[in-house]
Amino acid sequence: MTALVVFTHPKPDRFARELLDVTVAGLSAAGHDVDVIDLYRDNFDAAMSPGEWRAYTTAEAPTSADQQAYARLLARAEVLAFVFPMWWSGPPSMLKGFFDRALVPGVAFRLADNGRVSPGLRHIRRVVVVTAAEPPGHFPQRSTRQLSHSFGRSLRRATGWRTRTLVCWAGPGETSNSEKRQRFLARTRDRLAGVR
Repeated sequence: MTALVVFTHPKPDRFARELLDVTVAGLSAAGHDVDVIDLYRDNFDAAMSPGEWRAYTTAEAPTSADQQAYARLLARAEVLAFVFPMWWSGPPSMLKGFFDRALVPGVAFRLADNGRVSPGLRHIRRVVVVTAAEPPGHFPQRSTRQLSHSFGRSLRRATGWRTRTLVCWAGPGETSNSEKRQRFLARTRDRLAGVR
């Protein structure tokens, strides 16, 4: 299978890069070909333009070059993974912009004339979330539930309810303690190596 990893961090060094590296290593160990989208490296514009909004509401095909490139990668992926830090109990705004601008009608779902929505990502089998609470801070249980809802339930609608979601998250103790961090990274790699 092919896995698509969407990576979001403005300073991809140290722990952020380690999270990406173990995600790619784990999915590769599972036998997947892995494509990576690095939103900051791509200078991705998270803001939807008025023209894109009109296209969204009329279910026209994506027109911008970045939307088309991401649509091609999404069309070949069977595993969709997201690697990002938790800020204010949620993902960075750039990743939300990816949902707004890349997971659009004609890609993630289809809109019928009668207003019914049908899934556009039926080929996606698994959704993976790898994230960490950046210190100082905390990772309340409520944030975990929000992650499972937004990345699990919402994306499962776009896949026709065919997927399972795997969430790997590191709390502040694991991000600030070197020994715990290495254990988390090894455990995450092992879990992703089992993604089929």
